[in-house]
Amino acid sequence: MGSVASAGSYFNGLSTFSSSLNAQISQEVGLASLPYELLQNNVTTLTSQSNELQTLDNDVGAVQTAVAGLSSAAGSMLAASVSNGSVATATIGSGATAGSYTLAVTNLGSFSDALSNADLPTVSDPATQNISTSGSYSLTVGTTTTAISYTGGNLNGLAQAIDDANAGVQATVVNVGSNSAPDYLLSLQSDSLGPVTMQLNDGSQNLLTASGSPGALAQYTVDGQSVESDSDSVTLAPGLTLQLTGTDTGATTTVTVAADASGIGNALQSFVTAYNAALTELGTNTGQGTGALDGQSVVYELIDGLQSLANYSTGDTAVNSLATLGVTFNDTTGQLSFNQSAFDSATSGQTDALVQFLGSATGGGFLGMATSTLTGFVDPTSGVLTNEISTVGASITSTNTQIATEQSVVSQLQTNLTQQMSSADAAIYELQQQTTQMQGIFTAEQDSEIASTLA
Repeated sequence: MGSVASAGSYFNGLSTFSSSLNAQISQEVGLASLPYELLQNNVTTLTSQSNELQTLDNDVGAVQTAVAGLSSAAGSMLAASVSNGSVATATIGSGATAGSYTLAVTNLGSFSDALSNADLPTVSDPATQNISTSGSYSLTVGTTTTAISYTGGNLNGLAQAIDDANAGVQATVVNVGSNSAPDYLLSLQSDSLGPVTMQLNDGSQNLLTASGSPGALAQYTVDGQSVESDSDSVTLAPGLTLQLTGTDTGATTTVTVAADASGIGNALQSFVTAYNAALTELGTNTGQGTGALDGQSVVYELIDGLQSLANYSTGDTAVNSLATLGVTFNDTTGQLSFNQSAFDSATSGQTDALVQFLGSATGGGFLGMATSTLTGFVDPTSGVLTNEISTVGASITSTNTQIATEQSVVSQLQTNLTQQMSSADAAIYELQQQTTQMQGIFTAEQDSEIASTLA
């Protein structure tokens, strides 16, 4: 229901009391609307609270994400480096351990190639012509034979069918003729390095001839041990993969796997940024703030929980608090700051102490405590903020139901009063008309008597 109607807007009366009767309706409707208006104000307040709770849920969720990023960085502190980046690149995976390896790459290896035979039908248009009319082929790569079923009748389609079979080769179509007289052949290249034999048979004849030099295996030495590989991506040690990219020119290359805390430093900076954003938003609901949740206990519960993260500390090890890692707490603003130089100094040679302080998300240490605290706030099922949002949402729904009921009551009251006052106005008007008529008759008789007396 909108604003209360002004006097004169309920019915068009004829009596001289119609404005008073309209004013009476307005007064009664206004009084009856007070509970409805209070409920509307409640919905406005609750909606603001719901929006602010959702904002805080997002902000605290961002802190949770930052802690998860820190946990990921702590779980992968090892980093690999290659002294000669033109020879290889290194990737760290699960199971890697710290170590140093001497590498010498002598041959990057090469793939084997084959082309369709020159005496097969000439294909000038690979979209409509083929080197064979067969609808069934067998592809042999090394010692493995794969059936290739293709009845499309064009060379492009045959190459695609071979690729789709994932048989260890890559098929393409290549023009060995001129632009004016094209001659398209089927070209196969092995997926593996080395001298790989390839043959395609259409049921009556072999269709391929080896092309170029036979393929060669990649060759390298690791810590003096010679190794041959049919791939240029090699596993040098558990969790350590190298992509061979070049050969050495007489000198050896050193591959080193060592602890690198730089990822943790970056993750700490992200944590500080998210933490400060959440504290800033919470601050709008405390003190002189005018936030929608001003003074509510959930705000102080969140502040206490976040500050417990900032103040977490352990024993007397070299790394025993966020402060020792360059994350300092401002007692006045409640904000955190991160000092990269302090972090670098604190973690230099202190990898074990850093790991011990951080712990893990599912175990102890800072990460265990932080993960548990933040989950208690934003867990999608049982989190404090989740429950608060749900509770306020239920209140909004309930209040809107009450508003609808009050609307109906006020509307019915207005309808009833309008009908009653309109009827009363009509009755008054009729009486006023009768009075006017009687007054007219009386006046006429009085005037007649006066006239007679004067005659």
